[in-house]
Amino acid sequence: MDKPLFKKVTFTYTFLIVIISLVPISNLTLPEFKLFELDKLIHLSMYFIMSIMWIRLESYSNTSFPLKSLLFVFLIASLTEFLQGILPINRYSDWADFIANSCGILLGIVAYSLYISKK
Repeated sequence: MDKPLFKKVTFTYTFLIVIISLVPISNLTLPEFKLFELDKLIHLSMYFIMSIMWIRLESYSNTSFPLKSLLFVFLIASLTEFLQGILPINRYSDWADFIANSCGILLGIVAYSLYISKK
């Protein structure tokens, strides 16, 4: 995929994750701290994909470690959890979600690094 198209796809994916994370949910109960449930796997997967996309996007123009991209993805993960806690959208900030998001980012780094090292 060429860079301009991949950039659009990456920005669209990121925008959709932010929107999905901030859509109000009716009848939402207070979260319990549980790391091992389907919801956390979904969080991990979303941020795994997002981190790989941003690393790949930066690799088009830079061969060094993509620190800026990873910081951006981590900022998105942090900001969405923070906003869920403070906005009146009937969502709650959850440390377990934040941990799952962060694990997805870290796994994305590892997966992409292994992929590059094989090239």
